[in-house]
Amino acid sequence: MRSEKILVVDDDPAIRRLIWKSLQATGILIYQSDSIEKTIDIMSRVTFDLFLLDISLEYENDGYHLAQMIRNENSVVPIIFLSGKTKEQDIVTGLETGADLYLTKPFSPAILKAQVLASLDRSLVIKKHTGQQVKTSSILKLGEFTYDKKRYQLYKNDVAVKLSSKEIQLMQFFMENPNQVFSKEQIYQSVWNEEKTDPNTIMVFINHLRNKIEADPKNAKYLQTVWGIGYTFVTE
Repeated sequence: MRSEKILVVDDDPAIRRLIWKSLQATGILIYQSDSIEKTIDIMSRVTFDLFLLDISLEYENDGYHLAQMIRNENSVVPIIFLSGKTKEQDIVTGLETGADLYLTKPFSPAILKAQVLASLDRSLVIKKHTGQQVKTSSILKLGEFTYDKKRYQLYKNDVAVKLSSKEIQLMQFFMENPNQVFSKEQIYQSVWNEEKTDPNTIMVFINHLRNKIEADPKNAKYLQTVWGIGYTFVTE
C-alpha cells in the first residue's frame, strides 16, 4: 500500500468522487478542493506528492494560474491536468504552464490510476537522485506517542497501548497527519476505504481510541473534536 498524499482540485463533485474511486484502493491519501482559495489554504498546511487539476474553476483559466503557483514553489512535484478542454492549444498551454501530463475528460479511471502511479514513481526516483529527503523510517514519534509501523504497535511514554486493528489504522492516520482537521467523510474514506460514510462507526472508534490514549477521554487533549467539521490529532 502506498502512503503518498495527492490533491484533487475540481469544482465538479462527481469528478472528484470518480477520481477517489479510481485511486482509493492504492492507499494514497486523497485531499479534495473545488477552488483556488481552498487549495491555497490546504497547501499551507499539507505537503503533497502530486496534484490533479482542472483548468476551469471559478474562472475560465484558474487551473493554469494554480499550476504556475505550484511550480514556482516546487519544481519537481508532478502536476496532471484533467480537463474537458480538448483543443491542441489548451493542451500546449497546460504543458507550458508546468503540467507533466494533460488528460482529457471523459477519462478512463484505469488509465488515470496508471498515470498517477507512474508519475509518483518517477518523482520518487528524482527525489532519490537529487538528494531530496525520502521518508523510510518505520517509526513515527509525536510528543508522548511512538508508533512502530512494522510491529503495528503504539506506545505512550514508552508504554505499549493495546489497540484493535482498526484502531491501529486510525491512530496511524492521525499520527501521519497531525494538527490537520479531517471531516468524518475524509476519515472514513481514508481508513475504511469505502466511499459511503458511516458517522456512527467513526464516533464509536474515536471514543474507543480516546479511552485508550487520553488521561481524561471526556476532555480529550490529543484527539479533539472540531465541532461541525470532524476531528484533529493535536500534538504539543
